[in-house]
Amino acid sequence: MWNESSTNFGGGFLDESTQGGTGKKSSQSNDRSIVPVMIKHITSSTGDLQIAGKTVNTLTFVGIVRNIDQDTTKISFSIQDDSGTVTAVMWLEADKNPTESICTQVNTYVRVYGLLRNQNNQQHVLILRMHPLEDLNELTCHFMEVMYFILKAKKPTEESLPSLPQTFDSTMSGMSSDQVAVLEIVRSSNEAECGIEKRDILTRLPKHVIPRIDEILDFLLCEGHIYTTSSEDFFKAT
Repeated sequence: MWNESSTNFGGGFLDESTQGGTGKKSSQSNDRSIVPVMIKHITSSTGDLQIAGKTVNTLTFVGIVRNIDQDTTKISFSIQDDSGTVTAVMWLEADKNPTESICTQVNTYVRVYGLLRNQNNQQHVLILRMHPLEDLNELTCHFMEVMYFILKAKKPTEESLPSLPQTFDSTMSGMSSDQVAVLEIVRSSNEAECGIEKRDILTRLPKHVIPRIDEILDFLLCEGHIYTTSSEDFFKAT
């Protein structure tokens, strides 16, 4: 679970806790905190990102890579979660092979740590660090981290906080992490004409979930979270 002490990078260019080499801490304590967010929080902001009355400088989010665009100086990743899509940019180091900087592939889940930037009135994220998810439970955990941060902070007004995605309703209704993980995989392929096939779902699940896939799919169907399309093996999320 997210907490302030576990989401601080120690030292380096991420540590903005001192100013001018004096060793005195900045008055803006949230400069040092990495705040978990949904992509809609990023894309709906027009200036400084404000969540629950706090200014967010360094943030983290989880999503699926939809496109990778590389040129001589940077790599741009189009990353999507259940609330929207954002561009995340990784600037290349002159002395490194560009291919070594790509740590993921299209249609894989990643966690991004970065800084919010604005160019031509569009928000994007400057990547500080990015890595593929090794366990889809981290996806569920991230949703809970976002919610925990918002509830822990000062209660926001409706105007200051963008609406949260439907996933939070699923989490709050008592669904298990395995059920939410399967639902998120189905949702991530909703743009496909027939949705996602069962065999493709299996390739993206942790091994311990695979034996329960039929049980989980039946649950999601009965609860109305998903439905079949071209055949009984193709699914879309509602």
